[in-house]
Formats: sequence, structure tokens, C-alpha cells
Amino acid sequence: MRITIIGLGLIGGSAALAWKQAHAEGRFPGGSLSITAVDTNPATLSLALERGIADRVTPSIAEGVLDADLVLLAVPVLAMGAVMKEVDRAAPVDAVITDAGSVRGSVITAVRMNARPERIRHYVPLHPIAGAEKAGLEFATPTLYRGATGVVTPLPESDLEDVALVVDLWRAAGLTVVEMTPEEHDRIYAMVSHVPHMIAFALMDMAVSSPESRTALAAAGGGFRDTTRIAAADARMWADITRANRTAILDGISRFEAALTHLKGLVAADDYEGYRTYFERTAEARREINSSLPPVQAGKSGGDAGKD
Repeated sequence: MRITIIGLGLIGGSAALAWKQAHAEGRFPGGSLSITAVDTNPATLSLALERGIADRVTPSIAEGVLDADLVLLAVPVLAMGAVMKEVDRAAPVDAVITDAGSVRGSVITAVRMNARPERIRHYVPLHPIAGAEKAGLEFATPTLYRGATGVVTPLPESDLEDVALVVDLWRAAGLTVVEMTPEEHDRIYAMVSHVPHMIAFALMDMAVSSPESRTALAAAGGGFRDTTRIAAADARMWADITRANRTAILDGISRFEAALTHLKGLVAADDYEGYRTYFERTAEARREINSSLPPVQAGKSGGDAGKD
């Protein structure tokens, strides 16, 4: 199988390494494997060859997809449409196209607007829920996806064999794949990933804007560090995600504001039983999450903190 990965950062690079490892161990579902990397950064392409992440490299999308069996778009979400336009011009008409974007609705719309109808039947969106605070090919690892979840959101016209192939490829990389509609995906990940990032950014802003910020940050313990860890994520990537999933994020922020206003009311009234009960209820909910989910691997964000 000839795979072309466009955008060789943490996500694209880790996918390449995971598939190469799966192939070496006899777990790769596509028989033979050749990976072409497309990136605009010459240093990234050089590193890809040095580390054996890719077999061929090129800065040209047209050249990179010319004979591809499958193309992975691992570029920022706001760039998907423009990249898809170039892919549609040059890739074989039956090449399978998939992407690793963190938002589904706006990305799918952009892809539809920039590809022929016959291309769309070979398009399978799948979001791997994995990342780290540090982005870039130098941090790529074959184990990034091990134990993580991937969300596939097939389109009504998606070819079922293509869907099965994309799912099998990501399972070989280590993902457990679940299926959602694009709308479900964007609502759910606004709540469990995008809005928590907004809260972490705001909490960090509150801390650094305080007159006592130097003293406070120097004295900060594990609670503050854990809560704001994801605020160190890539700013450009999160600006893109915010614009791409703006409606669902705004709804989530409004729901969080309502929850915070309720808690503020309990504290303002010094309703000891009220806020004690509130803390007990939320603590129990958090313990249930601890017991039902696998532990996050060291160095991972458990979300999208380092996604390209």
C-alpha cells in the first residue's frame, strides 16, 4: 500500500511510525507499505528521511499523491479545504482520503466544497484522539495512539470497504475506534476537550494578570499545574479549532458559566451544606471516570493538546 501523509508533525509522523512498526510486526492490514511525506518545511522532510519515518519526501502535494492508494490529511483544520483542492486535482480518483482533524462539521464541509462528488465516496473522516503538549515531528512516536480512541464519522455516500480499511489502519496504529455522526463528535469534543482548553487558557490568564502573579505562580502546587497543563498547547492550532468548532464551543462555555454561577451563588450565600453536597456529587462523578477509563499514558494529553 502506498500511503501519502500531508503534514508531518506529531500526528502525521506518529501515524507513519505506528504503521511502519505494525508492518514490521506483521500487523499491518495493507500488505506492502511505502510512505510518502509531504510538508513545506525542508528540515521536517530531512528529519523524516533520517529517522526512517518516510520512504519518500516532497514539498509538492501534487507529486506526493500522484500514485497514492491512501492519503492522510494531517494539517491544521482551517487548511483542510485548500489542501483537499490540490489532492483532488492530482490523486488517483479511487485513492482513499482520510483526515485527522479535531473538528468534523466544518472540515467535512470544506472537503466537500473542494472535491469532486466521485472523490467524496472515497473520503473517510477519522479523528484520532491523541496528542501531547509538545508538537512537531521530533516528538513523533509509534506509541502515541496505543490505547487511545479514534472517532470515525462516515458520510452517507462513503464506500464501506474504504471505511473498513481506514478503521483497520488506525486499529493497527493502536486506536480503539468508535463511530459517531459529525454533529455528535463536535458537541461531545467541545465538552470534553475544546471547552476544557478554553477554561485552562482563562485560568492561566487570570493567574498571570494578578498583581501577585510572580509569587502565586512560584507557589503553585499540583492542583494549579494539573488544571492548566493543557494551556501550554499550540496557540495557532487552538485558534483554528476554536474558529472551526465555534458554535459548539460557545454553547459549552455558556453551560460552564451557568455551572460556575450556581457554585458562586452557593459560596456567596455561605451555604456550607450546599457546596459540600456539590463537591461530593462532582467528586463521585470524577471517581466513576477514574474507574471506567484506562489511565492516560505518560506524556500524553488525553486529548488534542499537541495536535497539528
